[in-house]
Amino acid sequence: MFDTTKEDLKDILRKAHEGRLQLPDFQRDYVWGDEDVRSLIASIAKGFPVGALLTLESGGEVRFKPRLLAGVPQIEVAPAELLLDGQQRITSLYQVAYSQAPVKTKTPKGTEIERYYYLDIKLALSDSASINDAIVGVPADRIVRENFGRDIKLDLSTRQLEFEHDHFPLNQVFNNGGRDWFYDWRDHWKAKGRDVSDLDRNFVRTVIDRIERYKMPIIRLDRGNSREAICLVFEKVNVGGKKLDAFELVTAIYASDKFDLREDWAGAIKPAAPGRRARMIGCPNRRDVLTEIASTDFLQACTLLHTRENRLEREAEGKTGKELPQISCNRDALLGLPLAAYQRHAPLVESGFIEVGAFLNEQKIIWHRDIPYPPLVVGLASAFAILGKTAQTAAAKQKLAQWFWCVTLGELYGSSTDSRLAKDVPQLVNWIRDDAERPQSLDEALFQQDRLKSLRSRLSAAYKGLHALLMRHGCRDFITGRGVELMTFFNDKIDIHHVFPKKWCLSKGIKPAVFDSIVNKSPLFKRSNIAISGDAPSAYLKKIEQEQGISASALDDILRSHLINPQHLRNDDFDAFMAARTTALTELIAGAMGKAVVQDHGTNESERGLDLDDARNEDEEESITEEVA
Repeated sequence: MFDTTKEDLKDILRKAHEGRLQLPDFQRDYVWGDEDVRSLIASIAKGFPVGALLTLESGGEVRFKPRLLAGVPQIEVAPAELLLDGQQRITSLYQVAYSQAPVKTKTPKGTEIERYYYLDIKLALSDSASINDAIVGVPADRIVRENFGRDIKLDLSTRQLEFEHDHFPLNQVFNNGGRDWFYDWRDHWKAKGRDVSDLDRNFVRTVIDRIERYKMPIIRLDRGNSREAICLVFEKVNVGGKKLDAFELVTAIYASDKFDLREDWAGAIKPAAPGRRARMIGCPNRRDVLTEIASTDFLQACTLLHTRENRLEREAEGKTGKELPQISCNRDALLGLPLAAYQRHAPLVESGFIEVGAFLNEQKIIWHRDIPYPPLVVGLASAFAILGKTAQTAAAKQKLAQWFWCVTLGELYGSSTDSRLAKDVPQLVNWIRDDAERPQSLDEALFQQDRLKSLRSRLSAAYKGLHALLMRHGCRDFITGRGVELMTFFNDKIDIHHVFPKKWCLSKGIKPAVFDSIVNKSPLFKRSNIAISGDAPSAYLKKIEQEQGISASALDDILRSHLINPQHLRNDDFDAFMAARTTALTELIAGAMGKAVVQDHGTNESERGLDLDDARNEDEEESITEEVA
């Protein structure tokens, strides 16, 4: 399955130069900065270990599209090995010590720069300095300037100037150990009456020989390993890097069949052509609720359709029980999604996501950050993709909405989302298409009335859901009287308004844990929220009537659209308001879920894993939307 060995660094770099060692296409680009490169050079010069490399023998069943390491001249050659782990190290060392071109790297602030690296010979041998101090990086013209470029600090632009400053170019270290450079260096100084023989000998023995003879451990996977095994090993070994997502791995797998998954998703640059993501988001009329849909979300939906299709085919063949393949959208299932299956299901899934965008807008979820659980979008898109036109009927929409509100307000998608999606999607489809048994999630979903007390953070799914429900119910702005429709949503930013303002509550000794409850909050346009300020409800209602020319009865109707009893506000009766609105919100939730709310039973919130006060107690009102860029 694998073996371990050690190879000379110079042989590894030679293989990279000749194209015998390449990268799989899923590897990210070279990203190391100048400080990373310097640290690596120092470790190699000291003979310190810098970690093992992980390679894969080419020619097996698992085929990844290869590409050359950054800086290697373009050549057409099939690799003998693929470098799975070690790209940043080997690319850095190749560019520093093997290539004759400058190293393309970055400053700590991310500015792209080009550097040649040298060793200050005298400083490298000094007892008072470390090897790190001896590493010198110079710009591509090999001149270090200061005073805004007006003065030259160090000039290494010619071989003679390298000799004059006793700076050894590291890109000569694997050119016969730099012997030609050292010969010329000695001759340069001999002509001027300076003997550098001892300096030469000590530097070569203590620094150059250590670099030239450096060996790196290699874990080499043989070509017989499975795709899943290779990905798993890579992730276990590459603990210091960013984990590859399934989309990148699948992209590499499909590339071997000449299909560019990344281009299919993100679009082509030349000629310009939008990909699936752009088409789903929409242009020029953006579906902002879909702007954060990830490539892996799309793959998950395709995989759900594929694995469901496989299971149905086996059922048609008479298979039962353990003989039936599982419906799944976990990582392993994504990695096993055949290209043909992706190409067959992708158009349906694309349409499914577009339908989800419209569906969420109907529920008054307009902005992506207000989606209660992102995995719900995957489940809904899969259902829309499978159901097609069937999902457009009023009966289907009602069932979809009930399922959505049950899993949102029941807070069922906080964990184990892959397994829940695999169970919910086929059950939801069967329930809508064939009026089969209700999805189990509908029965599992519970909302306890006392949960309203602890819903204080807009980060929780139930919190987001309840505010969307209020907007769906038809709540209107206190000042303008307008409802939250699609256009007004983007023209007027929505704020979360404390019905009894914070300032007033604090003045009455009411604790934040009480007045920050969602029971005391409702959506308003930001401009209206600012105008209301921190006055008592009775005061700000009179202010609205006087300044806006609205009658008390008309304003009362607006308050009722928020499930607020107007008299409780006009009397500044906080306790009566909280009790009445708790009841009203409970009825709203029950209607959306299609089932009764569980009455108070002293739920231990910490046992439910809820985010208690997980948002900061901010002085400003919390915004539930963002301005459209």
